[in-house]
Amino acid sequence: MALFAPVRSETTDLDAVRRYAVSVIARSEGEDLQMKAVTLALLGGIMWRAVPGSTALMQDPAGAKAILSTTLGSRHLTFAYDQNTEAIEMREGTTDGPVLHRFCNRTLVGDFEGPFSVLWR
Repeated sequence: MALFAPVRSETTDLDAVRRYAVSVIARSEGEDLQMKAVTLALLGGIMWRAVPGSTALMQDPAGAKAILSTTLGSRHLTFAYDQNTEAIEMREGTTDGPVLHRFCNRTLVGDFEGPFSVLWR
């Protein structure tokens, strides 16, 4: 089970999401603009449906990887950008949990509904 320390500078869910967006977009800078749009759409959905006060930005022990931790519905999820696959992975529980979905530059707007609709009930 991976343990990560919360980044202490955020004071609200929005602060955590903003810092995560900056981190992911900086890491995906060499990719096409679609990944930036996917990141923003994904984070908009998280802000819309996350349990208030449940969202925090965390980092791996080396400080190289930003992880967004939140609760959607009754499920705790983590979101982390994987540079190897150039995708944001949505995982159940911790960063070691099963990958529920990958969002990448090939993700269409309509593809957001499926993974999230189950969580929004």
